[in-house]
Amino acid sequence: MTYPPQQPGRYPQHQQQYPGYPPPGYPQPGYPQFGGQPPKKGNGLLIGLIAGGLAFLLVVVFVITGFFAPGFLVSDERPDGPAGNSPPLDLNSGSVAAGKFILAVLGDDEADAREAACPSAEGVIADAAKTLGSRNAHLTAGSPIQAAANEIRVPLSGTIGSKSVHGELRVLRIQETYCISEITMPS
Repeated sequence: MTYPPQQPGRYPQHQQQYPGYPPPGYPQPGYPQFGGQPPKKGNGLLIGLIAGGLAFLLVVVFVITGFFAPGFLVSDERPDGPAGNSPPLDLNSGSVAAGKFILAVLGDDEADAREAACPSAEGVIADAAKTLGSRNAHLTAGSPIQAAANEIRVPLSGTIGSKSVHGELRVLRIQETYCISEITMPS
């Protein structure tokens, strides 16, 4: 008799059985039923998720620092172009430029007029202020009107002696600075 006892027809007679071991053909603990490698653990998925999360975090940090603070991907220069690409004009700046010119006329002060003028028009604006000041012109500025993307027109009215006069200042925005580029007044 063999130990453990075998049932007839179930196992071939020439196979020897050992106590504590399952008979051949039966799955062994920890191994798939039909043989092969033991099942793998889910460490690869966990490592992939951690690596993906770190990559996403790096992209977020790059975008924030590149476009917002300190903004090394954003240009500091603003294009001067059509009104859609540049910020809206500050019409109050037209009034300020006109006010500087009017004060220069009242004080007969060429230096103040040059300060309010664009670099290309300093001489013309200073001469106009001196001429109008010497003729005792009294001027007031009307409401500024946007004439183009970077241009404001400010109507002027007043008197020279007993004669009523009307004219206009052309105020330009060059980058972020407003200056008088032209004046039309009867001489």
